[in-house]
Amino acid sequence: MKTKISLLFLLTSLLSFSQSKTWEKDLNKELYQVGWIKQASDGNIIASGAKGLLAMDNKTGNILWHNKELKAIDKSTFLNIDGLPFFYVEYAPVVGKVRGIILNSSNGNIVFDTKDKGYRIKDYTLLHDKGIVLFELLEDKKQKLMSFDLAKSQLNWITDLGEVSSIFKKLLGNSFIDHGPFFTSPNNLIVGIKDQIFAINFTNGEITWQHKTKKKVNALVYSEKNNNLYVGIKKSSKLLVLNPDNGTDITPGKLKLRGELIDVTTNNNGDLILVETEGFNIINPETNLFKWKKSFKIEYLDEVIPHEKGFIAIGKDEKKGSIALVSPEGKKIWNTNVNGYAYYITPTEKGVLYISTERSNILDYGKGKDVWRRDVKFKSIPAVTFDENENKVILFENKKGYKFDLESGEINQFADDIRLEEVKRKTPLVAEYIKDEGYLLYTDQHISLLKPDGTIKYSSYYKPASSIEGLTGVAQLGLAFAGVDFDIQGSLDNIEMLSSLSNGAYRTSKDQTDGTSETSQIAGLYIGTGDGNMHEIFNVTSKRFYNSKITKNSQFIVTKIKREDAPSIHKIIKVNKASGKIETEITLLDKTPNYVIDTVDDMVFINEKNHLISAHKF
Repeated sequence: MKTKISLLFLLTSLLSFSQSKTWEKDLNKELYQVGWIKQASDGNIIASGAKGLLAMDNKTGNILWHNKELKAIDKSTFLNIDGLPFFYVEYAPVVGKVRGIILNSSNGNIVFDTKDKGYRIKDYTLLHDKGIVLFELLEDKKQKLMSFDLAKSQLNWITDLGEVSSIFKKLLGNSFIDHGPFFTSPNNLIVGIKDQIFAINFTNGEITWQHKTKKKVNALVYSEKNNNLYVGIKKSSKLLVLNPDNGTDITPGKLKLRGELIDVTTNNNGDLILVETEGFNIINPETNLFKWKKSFKIEYLDEVIPHEKGFIAIGKDEKKGSIALVSPEGKKIWNTNVNGYAYYITPTEKGVLYISTERSNILDYGKGKDVWRRDVKFKSIPAVTFDENENKVILFENKKGYKFDLESGEINQFADDIRLEEVKRKTPLVAEYIKDEGYLLYTDQHISLLKPDGTIKYSSYYKPASSIEGLTGVAQLGLAFAGVDFDIQGSLDNIEMLSSLSNGAYRTSKDQTDGTSETSQIAGLYIGTGDGNMHEIFNVTSKRFYNSKITKNSQFIVTKIKREDAPSIHKIIKVNKASGKIETEITLLDKTPNYVIDTVDDMVFINEKNHLISAHKF
């Protein structure tokens, strides 16, 4: 739901290039001191200072609005409502409670103000088809859910969902909803929080029923086939079934478990897959009975993946595990042992691909035998991209490059002993396909181009800037597992990419090549108003979201440069991905600069000396 802007922070050379300063604005009079700047979804630059909060047109620098009351806003509370011209901040007045405020970034109108209630917004869910945003609020220790009407820009209702269970979670500012929200009927909204399940009247926000379980709810699944709500409770020996209309317990007596519940999911035909420590079975929603007389069991059962050939059962332990293919009737087709902890498993056209801490291969669907002639061992999460010319998945890890054909199942090594500047085994590399050039391998401080023939075109390491805050990082470090005594390093983005490729999605909304992929982000809001037509509510960001997917041949880079006999300086540069050459650069005046990089319009906005805002066009 939320748009991510990937940035690199690298050291540039001392070469000199030109760039165009499109505008400059001194905000000393309006704000005295500018504490920070941010960019709203519509592109406007939001500036906060000692004398209020204002918005500037990102193209001209003209001040669009100025709220003199909202002084010295805490930067950490700024939250963009992605895809809409709204943002949230928290204002701490000299006297009174902290106020949570939602503003329209285009005109400065306050569309919601908690005033003396002390609400603080922690997260949100956009229900596009209904024109509603559901905001999760905290009022001291109380959890609340708020419905906000986008068409009318007004509050519908706020309902109380009990007290927060942990001060740690409260401070993190994450969503407190564990399951949902989802609808079991047009007016019945279901959410699950820890050991509580709530049914909410969507029209007025009243809680129609709630159910408290003895322990945390691990799974909450609604079946349209029988209008039943299935509740999987942690370490429970029973699967709970509720009537979603009134919360009545309608659990059949024959759904008692032999072990402890792990998960409940659904397959394509609407049947439920019940996974417990003693095996897994299939529930027919029409009868609420198990389909198989005996559950299928493997050691260390952890997950079950439905497949057209049946079910893929996965057992995971720290040093060993197993993968089994089970028929739709619950019979074993094959069961293969796996060395090490299998942290990634997915079905492909030729078999089940797995990556463990000891080995990686594909198990064919016929007998569970290895498809690859020899194992490929990944010591960390490999960097992943897709070569559109060769129609192959590219994997790079530990100085080696592989080409993996999803159709044939073949994998071949095309690069060996590739030495990238300052890249170690645990360096979380991310890959990107550059058309007609090769594969960009990068992190926050590395950038290299590996050619399809296995040679390196360029490789550079750059020391990071001294201030790296307020920006979205490229990679997530580490992949830790609860109860498992090790830590797998790498970028979690690569796991997501592997899943997309394995399911035939050779292009995703994150791709930045040729601009042929469609974005899944919200580019506007349209709702029905009773006359049979769809009416536009917002469309201010559609062009920006579309442009962000068009070819990006270059990468914005921010760095700190050390100089002999002179203080260090900061620069923002633009590097060509194909050649590695610097195209343009901007020198920053402050040691700890505050800036916004707009990769959509190739603009950089800088707050220097805490009052001078400038815009630079690359």
